[in-house]
Amino acid sequence: MDILVLRLIHIVAGAFWVGAVFTNFIFIQPAAAAAGPAAAGFSYQLLHHRRFATALIGSGALTVLAGILLLLITSNGLDPAVLFAPSRLGYTVGGVLAILAFGIGSLYVFPRARIVERTLGAVLAETRPPTPEEQALLARTGAESRRAGWLVLIGIGLAVIAMATASLWSLVI
Repeated sequence: MDILVLRLIHIVAGAFWVGAVFTNFIFIQPAAAAAGPAAAGFSYQLLHHRRFATALIGSGALTVLAGILLLLITSNGLDPAVLFAPSRLGYTVGGVLAILAFGIGSLYVFPRARIVERTLGAVLAETRPPTPEEQALLARTGAESRRAGWLVLIGIGLAVIAMATASLWSLVI
């Protein structure tokens, strides 16, 4: 695949992924938590009908995959001399951080979003308030997702900083 196409995919998908994760954990989740039970319909719409969690995972996967392919191409097949060269180290560190953030998001946060989606779907379909068990499940799952979400957000942020530093460093050299 052409390296320019890979870069375009990596940048566009990455911008969406970073922006969506940031918006979700800084604005949407705190607003929904503050709204309490009134946010159930909005949260369900976002998760089920708009497939927000799936879009996050998809954009993260596309970003990571394109980044790995770019790294393979530009490092002569993951040659350590190229990967750990001072001008390339930011890309290597950023890539590892992005992969870790994606792993946390896909293996920990995404399944919890599916639990919230199923629970809210049952509550809304039956037009009833959540049972105490469902409330506890939603509260626990939300707290777990927020903690892990911060790890994802920090990992992505550090990855972006590392890669931006590498890009600036390559302009200087």
